[in-house]
Amino acid sequence: MNSDEPELHRHHHHKHHKKTWTPWKIILLVLGILVLVGGAFAAKVYYDVDQTAKTVYKAKGKTQNKRKANQAVKLNKKTPFSILLLGTDTGELGRTEKGRTDTMILATVNPQTKQTNMLSIARDSRVTIAGYGQKRKINSAYALGGIPMTINTVQSFLNVPVDYYVMMNMKGLEQLVDAVGGVTVDNDLDFTYEGHHFEKGPVTLDGETALKFSRMRYDDPRGDFGRQLRQQAIIQAVLKKATSLNLVTQYNKFLQILENNMQTNMTLKDVLNIQHNYGGAMNFKTKQLKGTGQMIDGQSFQVMSDNEVSNMSTLLRNQLDLK
Repeated sequence: MNSDEPELHRHHHHKHHKKTWTPWKIILLVLGILVLVGGAFAAKVYYDVDQTAKTVYKAKGKTQNKRKANQAVKLNKKTPFSILLLGTDTGELGRTEKGRTDTMILATVNPQTKQTNMLSIARDSRVTIAGYGQKRKINSAYALGGIPMTINTVQSFLNVPVDYYVMMNMKGLEQLVDAVGGVTVDNDLDFTYEGHHFEKGPVTLDGETALKFSRMRYDDPRGDFGRQLRQQAIIQAVLKKATSLNLVTQYNKFLQILENNMQTNMTLKDVLNIQHNYGGAMNFKTKQLKGTGQMIDGQSFQVMSDNEVSNMSTLLRNQLDLK
């Protein structure tokens, strides 16, 4: 570890051995079927994927622009960019209560350094909610002001721009697991949650048990971070299983799940540009701000020191080539 970097909880992912979860990889997976088919059918698949991309598209709304004019993201020019990955647990997006974003990961992607940093932000992080003026848990920003307030809060907290976001409802994770016929993951913690016992070692999960596996956090000494690792393991297993299926005959099922459970400000053109220009940046490093648990006004928070946040901000800004 370099002496000028903050102390971070790291997991190094070797490029050729492990994949790290990013929700837009699901879109890339669906797009991957285009190379398997040709002619009119390929055109039909592309049309359907394009329609899904338009359905799940939703602009960021009124968010603060944290980039100068000469720093604008141009994916076709391989500009480093950031993407905020959000996980909700409120049923189908837009069809139930707004809820909270219980999973938050800020990824910074730099094709020049060939690296993607994945910063897990604890849901209980005590921050000032942008536009609200009070210190609350960061996962309340979405309930209070939707995507714009969530993005502005993350930008203000870390002093970095959020260029893109992807929000995936955890109900979609359950449906994806069932769509591929279940998955097997390696469990490093023996625990029982909501009446189901998960033994240490390989465990086979259907959609319902996968959701339980991904939700538990109080019996995990790693807290939120341990839960995020389990969510990542499930997504990795889904992607691996999906690549072995005949997606040509099943792709509409996957598109329907995305339409019901995902929204993003990324267009199909953006996704294709990332696929074409940023493949070399898939060397992942997972990081976490180190906070301390504190009870404040009867609520449990993770509180980060100003120095820790400042050091992380500097690291992320450097990754984005922002001086």
